[in-house]
Amino acid sequence: MPPNPGNVSAFGLLTVDVRNDYVQTVVSKHVDLDVARVQSVFADLEAQAQDALDGEGFGRDEQRMQRTADLRYVGQAFEVRVPVTEGELDREAAEAVAQAFHAAHRQLYGYDFAADPRQAVEWVNLRVSGIGPIRRPDLVELEAGDGGTDRAVTGSRRVFFDAEHTAPSSGGGWVDTPTYDRPALAPGDVVSGPAIIEEFGSTVPVHPGFAATVDAYGNLLLTKESGQ
Repeated sequence: MPPNPGNVSAFGLLTVDVRNDYVQTVVSKHVDLDVARVQSVFADLEAQAQDALDGEGFGRDEQRMQRTADLRYVGQAFEVRVPVTEGELDREAAEAVAQAFHAAHRQLYGYDFAADPRQAVEWVNLRVSGIGPIRRPDLVELEAGDGGTDRAVTGSRRVFFDAEHTAPSSGGGWVDTPTYDRPALAPGDVVSGPAIIEEFGSTVPVHPGFAATVDAYGNLLLTKESGQ
């Protein structure tokens, strides 16, 4: 569990790449596919994605475009999304997309009709994702502690541990349990259960028979102790 776990979602939102998705439906059987039209649609979608990323402050040299297409077998009510190569789309590249669809369908559903010409492949949607990369902050390793955890103990209280969720040899029930201040713990510290580790916005119970180890970045790694 990371430090300040309540902030992890917000942290992820602020560090994930900007992504704008564009889609246009172009229904066509693969054998009748107009590759020039497909190329034109992709170019238009990419232009829209580039304009959006331009407005968000990303230079053209930073922007990345990802093409995909939704394909299905004629008569199916669902599609499978597969990647489409960059650059000029020709008949050979379109055939590679169809083969990727067969392989993806087989992986998802356990079968495909690649060898059955009676089951026609149909293109449904063309998609472009315009991606603006965000520079992620560097994660800094924390200074290791002296190996002791007494400095982090704040008191104790009675805590009930269900035997079903503890190591088999530890039993369960009400236990006098020490409480720890998580910010006072340092990398390398190990807190053996039963214990309660508290911080602003979060409480971590360490059940009897388990231990919480602080890693170099302040994460708590909960493991079952040997022999339990």
